[in-house]
Amino acid sequence: MFFNKLIARAVEYAARAHRGGTRKGGDVPYIVHPFEVATILKENAFEDRVIAAGLLHDLLEDTEVTKNDLREEFGEEIFALVLAASEELKGREERSWKKRKKQTIYYLKEEASFINKAIACADKLSNARSILRDLESEPNQFWQRFSAPKKKQQWYYESLVESLKELEGLKMYGEFKEVVAEIFK
Repeated sequence: MFFNKLIARAVEYAARAHRGGTRKGGDVPYIVHPFEVATILKENAFEDRVIAAGLLHDLLEDTEVTKNDLREEFGEEIFALVLAASEELKGREERSWKKRKKQTIYYLKEEASFINKAIACADKLSNARSILRDLESEPNQFWQRFSAPKKKQQWYYESLVESLKELEGLKMYGEFKEVVAEIFK
């Protein structure tokens, strides 16, 4: 991936913020996920600001980075893209898994811009790829690592496919549909 100054700064910032974190249910460094999201966005010809937002998309949910930190470092436009990619932070622990996922689906289907949907699709595709890899390598007890069982995960991912239909024609959306179908066949 060609790195300009903005993307290089986002890579460094995300790597520092996610240092020591690992992906759910394994020892893969967490930063692999934002890198994959950024790569997916780059492969689908999105602008550098969108790629940078893909690198930074989980900072507000999963690190000590604050909204003010992110806004000061990357400006209002990238901050807004990252904020749109984050589940609502206020009261997050107080809402059930299903309520949070319903809100995400509604947002993507009814409110999100094309760019916000693209970042979400890249994020969800990266997660789905990871699920498929791990499911193939360790099928027994796999679904135990999640907050919701397989049946609810299936509802969520199939609802995401539906809510992102506007992205039809993008390579990443086509792959997302295929990977979701493969996971839940």
